[in-house]
Amino acid sequence: MLKRLFVQNVALIEKLCIEFNSGFNVLTGETGAGKSILIDAVNLALGERASKELIMSGAERAVVEASFDIAGQDEIQAMLQENELEIDGELILSRELSASGKNVCRINGTLVTLNYLKALTDRLVDVHGQHEHQSLISQSNHIRFLDAFGGEAIFIAKERTAAVYAEYNQLKKTRLSGFSSEDERARQIDILTYQIREIEGALLCEGEEAQLTEERLKLMNAERILSALHNCTELISGDAGAASATSSALGELRVIRTLASEYEELYGKLESAHYVLEDMGYTLREMKDSFEYDPARLDMVEQRLETYAVLKRKYGADYSEVMAFLTDAKAKLKELVDSEAARAELDKKIQACTAQYTSEASQLTGLRIQAAKELEASLVNQLRDLGMEWTVFQVVFSQLGGLSANGTDRVDFMLSANPGEPLKPLEKVASGGELSRIMLAFKAVASAAYGIPTLIFDEIDVGVSGRIATIVGEKMVQIADTHQVICITHLPQIAAQADAHYLVEKTSDLISTRTSLRLLDEEEHCRSIAAMMSGSENTAIGLTHARELIEECNLKKQKRRGN
Repeated sequence: MLKRLFVQNVALIEKLCIEFNSGFNVLTGETGAGKSILIDAVNLALGERASKELIMSGAERAVVEASFDIAGQDEIQAMLQENELEIDGELILSRELSASGKNVCRINGTLVTLNYLKALTDRLVDVHGQHEHQSLISQSNHIRFLDAFGGEAIFIAKERTAAVYAEYNQLKKTRLSGFSSEDERARQIDILTYQIREIEGALLCEGEEAQLTEERLKLMNAERILSALHNCTELISGDAGAASATSSALGELRVIRTLASEYEELYGKLESAHYVLEDMGYTLREMKDSFEYDPARLDMVEQRLETYAVLKRKYGADYSEVMAFLTDAKAKLKELVDSEAARAELDKKIQACTAQYTSEASQLTGLRIQAAKELEASLVNQLRDLGMEWTVFQVVFSQLGGLSANGTDRVDFMLSANPGEPLKPLEKVASGGELSRIMLAFKAVASAAYGIPTLIFDEIDVGVSGRIATIVGEKMVQIADTHQVICITHLPQIAAQADAHYLVEKTSDLISTRTSLRLLDEEEHCRSIAAMMSGSENTAIGLTHARELIEECNLKKQKRRGN
């Protein structure tokens, strides 16, 4: 059970340390006093999602610490031992949320993950939020309620069904080679075939694109090239060209070359230059004579380069990437086309898997039907205790179309709240107060089934009043015989039945507002009930009525508990 709760810098709570009792604990206070903040703080300690907005304005971090007595909680102790967490008499959960977004969780001082903290606390505390009873209105939640009531047996059966369903899905995916349908597979074969034909039909060659690009550049500048080659040839090999001039210069140097070594050296250099010029002249003449300009050839080069451009836009940035795409496409096509034998084998496996799924889903359905009968009987008994003595409750099964990881069942909760009325879907016949009582009945049934030691109710009494409010309180007291119950309420009929009564108060000094919580003594308990009944805690009549209500509740508790 929850022994102690320490809260610091959470919303309007600056610092709070409160100890809870076993049995029936009630929290009351004016609207807006901050009762829901306490639930937020508890949820923070339990590992629920939290926003930085929870941190008190101006504070750097919020801290919540919850201490639990886990004596006799073998499952909890086993989880702690499996993870080598120390157990020293009590379990201390702490969580720190910083303004920077840091989220630190500890169990008995050891850092743990948020997921592990949540998995552990799911077995410690069940928190019923203000609007949770509205979840009964949604038909999609009905199967979840039933499965939770069914406990471990249904959980295991669901896991087996989900595992077979996952295998079935994988086999179907493999059979279709990753496609969602046979039509999609056929379309992919057509696409791959077209792509392969397009690339292979182009007859691409490595380096061809670069050669064609160079050739296109020459053809596009043919007139300039021919003019340049002609002029260069004349300047070098013409009658007045450089070769003729160097020849004349050699004749002059030949006369004096033997007169000094430097003349001989100069002659040799000029002779070499002359031979180079002559060779360049021959080369230029050959280039000019061999150069041809063909407009048709330019068109052919342009078309061929466009082929390369189209293929690169579709399949890769260059020749190597296009060819790699071709290789990959051929491999994929071969896998798709040559998979007929493998697909026949997969069909056999899918058939066997479907049969196994049918068997597992059928067993799951059987367990659900068995759990539904127990739920119907238990819930009707609880609802009769809650003043709905004519209620008929039935779990109706129907089949979903196709397979799913959750089996093939659709579950609808049907209700008749009054004699002579036919069964109708729960969400269409239950009033707000009836939904609250039905949810409380579910919690009462579940608390016995799950063995969760602490139940927290945040205004589960919405929509009830008068005699029904007293009955709802008595039901929570009954649950508190075997579980710790913490309840936030506005109703004096419920608060009067508390084993421990806590008052949530909000104070303000015009600069800041703070929320606090304190345990009331007997006289304060009486005054608080009086205020809830009449709006004032100081009237003699109000106090008298409050004492009478408290005494009546205490007598009922003592009689039922055999004291």
